[in-house]
Amino acid sequence: MQHPIPIRFWLLFTPVLSIAAGSVWYLLESEESALLAASATLVAALPLPYAVSCLLADHAVRRTLKKNQAHASGPNALALLKDIDTVLLPRRPFLIGEPHIKELIPEGLSQSDLLALAASAEQESSHPYAKIICVIASDRRLRLHRLSAVTETPHAGVEALLMGQALRVGRLDWLEVEGVKTSAELLTRADQLALHGLALVGVALGPRMRGLIAFEEDISETAKKPIAALERAGIQTTLLTHGSRRFANATGKALGMSEARSLTKTDSLVRELQLYKAKGHVVASLVDAMSSTADITIHLTSHANAAPSDASSQSKKTEDAASRLVLPSLAALPALSAGLQSTSRALRSCFRLSLAAFVLFTLPAFGLLHAVGGPFLPPVAAALGLVFFTIFVVIIFFKNI
Repeated sequence: MQHPIPIRFWLLFTPVLSIAAGSVWYLLESEESALLAASATLVAALPLPYAVSCLLADHAVRRTLKKNQAHASGPNALALLKDIDTVLLPRRPFLIGEPHIKELIPEGLSQSDLLALAASAEQESSHPYAKIICVIASDRRLRLHRLSAVTETPHAGVEALLMGQALRVGRLDWLEVEGVKTSAELLTRADQLALHGLALVGVALGPRMRGLIAFEEDISETAKKPIAALERAGIQTTLLTHGSRRFANATGKALGMSEARSLTKTDSLVRELQLYKAKGHVVASLVDAMSSTADITIHLTSHANAAPSDASSQSKKTEDAASRLVLPSLAALPALSAGLQSTSRALRSCFRLSLAAFVLFTLPAFGLLHAVGGPFLPPVAAALGLVFFTIFVVIIFFKNI
């Protein structure tokens, strides 16, 4: 837990104040007055209430982490965790089962020919959709084409040459950028499928789109619970996917998320992080989880130093500097953040009370009352007052936590 001020600074200030009190009264009165003022100030200025409240806060943080089976690491992890207001989530952890082909929509050729073209291009790809296409083509004993100059663009698609013509298989927006023309009928069908949450893979031969392959992935009902818990806690959830914008919106709506974003470039994740941080958000990004029930790692990041345009060059710095939090599930995040917030509030209250105790006991110990004819605060009285005030601070801490 981040403390309002480090205790060591207070401890260093205490003997300085004590020496100052002794020096003043040695010059003004006598050695006896100087010794009394120095010893009383040394006791009265000790940060006992604040030190005890810091120990209690650290213990409360450890207890909160243990209760939620969480592990935090990295710079300012706990300080960031209590202030989280946005969580960026990939689609993969919230799916159950393997994706499967829901529909084949050829144009100007048969379904088998469409599948054979796609499988020919996707043979060397490691993408889950590519593997499914190849498995189904193999099960149907389809004859694949011999291709040349095969090139794969991450998060976009595969391009190859088939008898002098460009064969492209991948995202529809990527195919559009490559100059592929799509008929009005296919565009209408693609919009309908995307609105129902189906992921689309386009197959183009030459300048024309020759068909679509629609994939369906089931959303786990139990996986929606962590999303709902985050939203109830006032933490905005945003879906990140490499699918189309319509597909992203449909999936985000099905999951109950506040927002959905379609990533179109390999550096889009870093760009999204930089944009959110530049707006002052404290962001938790779940980008490497493969299951919503197994342990997950969350990256915590705060305000960006780099502009969004510098995102690609800053990607490794962002990854290295990000604090990390390991949780058994996303459902534990709201309770963990709330627990740290209450501990932080309690610690701030105790810090203000400790400052009040410092003023209350240090001024008479320094000789403020003696300067107007009153007595010095005895060291024993200062010690007893500090102990009683520490007990009071402990009570206030547990009342606020």
